[in-house]
Amino acid sequence: MKKTTLLFLFTTLSFLTYSQEVTLFDFGSNTYLTAGNWNNITDATLTGSNVLIDDQGTFTGETLTITDAFDDDPGELGTTSPDGSLPFPSSSTIDFFFGEDQPFNAGTLSTEPTGGFTLSGLEAGKYYSFKIFASRAGVSENRETLYTITGNSGDQTATLNPSGNTSNVAAIYNVQPDINGEIIIDVRKGLNNVNATGFYYLGAIEMTKTDMALSADSFSFNGLVNIYPNPSSKYINISYSLKEAAKVKMSIYNINGKAVKTILNEKKSVGSFIETWDRSNVASGLYILEIDADGRKYNSKIVLE
Repeated sequence: MKKTTLLFLFTTLSFLTYSQEVTLFDFGSNTYLTAGNWNNITDATLTGSNVLIDDQGTFTGETLTITDAFDDDPGELGTTSPDGSLPFPSSSTIDFFFGEDQPFNAGTLSTEPTGGFTLSGLEAGKYYSFKIFASRAGVSENRETLYTITGNSGDQTATLNPSGNTSNVAAIYNVQPDINGEIIIDVRKGLNNVNATGFYYLGAIEMTKTDMALSADSFSFNGLVNIYPNPSSKYINISYSLKEAAKVKMSIYNINGKAVKTILNEKKSVGSFIETWDRSNVASGLYILEIDADGRKYNSKIVLE
């Protein structure tokens, strides 16, 4: 019912350019689970499917299934101090799935040169964008990891060096599911990986579903939209980034399209920014955040408690 209402909302409010749904994944051990509306994926082997929720706690009808096993014992040596502009808390960055193309345990010849999973139950015609994070603290050699995401238009790839990483992500935009409603993610070492064992890593993912294709060229959000802390807080922080200077207007609307608050309306330079909305006098309910940067418009739902 909630999704039906939102679909009606976004089709009737013509001033809104994009609707989006955010799904968050923490890949790693049972020791470091991320609280809140996160999908904690703790089994790196080929057992069962994970039913997914979005960042509002709503079941999406989507599932994640490990279809190419990683090492069966997730690592716990990632960063505990991720950059604050990222949508990934330390509980999601300290642990990770990993694999290797050469044996590293004495007495065993087993390896996992690739790992991967399949997302199922995705909506045809929608666009899925991914921010992928991985970190291996305490090492400095290049352990480049290659991420390949396959949808209805073939493969899209991105790389990330997890060694000592606290702030970088691999980003892949606008993947549409295949005719079966699926997207496949493959993880393996990259060409620049010089580690003797060929270690590769997967720590956390933010997946954003939109009705229209996103542009990554000049205007991008940290995490596409990053709103925190929780919806019951008096102050709501909104982080975003600009790859080009732009006149930015940030506004809040109610479900009837009436403007509630203009948070920002000024010229911004290249860089990352955090704007704060004091919502202490705003009633609970569903609102829409719209950001307009020189005519590029993005929006996200905000459910205030």
